[in-house]
Amino acid sequence: MRHVNRLRSISNLVPRFALFSIYNSYILPIFDYGSVVYDTCSQSDALLLDSAQTTAAKIITGCIKTTANDAVLNDISLVKLGTRREKQILLYYYKIMFGMASPTLHSLIPKMCKDLSPYMLRNSLNVQIPLDKKNILFNSFFRKAASLWNALPIFVKSSASFSSVKIRLETFYCGSKHNCWHLHGSNPRNTSLHCRLRLGHSVLNLNKRTYRMCSKKRTNIYFLTALFTLCFELA
Repeated sequence: MRHVNRLRSISNLVPRFALFSIYNSYILPIFDYGSVVYDTCSQSDALLLDSAQTTAAKIITGCIKTTANDAVLNDISLVKLGTRREKQILLYYYKIMFGMASPTLHSLIPKMCKDLSPYMLRNSLNVQIPLDKKNILFNSFFRKAASLWNALPIFVKSSASFSSVKIRLETFYCGSKHNCWHLHGSNPRNTSLHCRLRLGHSVLNLNKRTYRMCSKKRTNIYFLTALFTLCFELA
């Protein structure tokens, strides 16, 4: 949270797209560092990490604190940290599987279904999930990685190189990212006002029209009032 607070201290001094670049370059790699190791953390610790990310996202967009977390993350094309950790686990598992990591780790990977059966099966690219007798090993790396690998579609598991599987995992987990054009504004205050209006948490009367809190006869009046007020504030 210390780095997030530093981001807050300059939120009114630099444009929003600069805050977004700072977050992607300096803060997000801190969350990703060692994520393969600490992925077995408790649910409360995972929620603390997610709250830090949503706080940073709200600082970047300039929206109010009561805005829905998923709406803020989708607005700037960010995914939850749990999804990023799953993607990092699969990437490291791919490295171990195809000899891009230590040979010691490669010897610990269970065999694939095509190596256990001479027939061409539909799940030939799946991995045999290790059977652990102790509950403490249910959340181990190889067991979780094997379960995530088996749940992937065929076009991801049949990737021929590490770069291709990285791109396909990005498409599978994150989908198509939209351009954050709304962050490219010279005035941080105007950009935050636009974000609040876009996410439906503005104090303007357009918010009433969005949630149908006013009658249909007065909808056009509220809309025109909100439009003129927004043009006056952005001028």
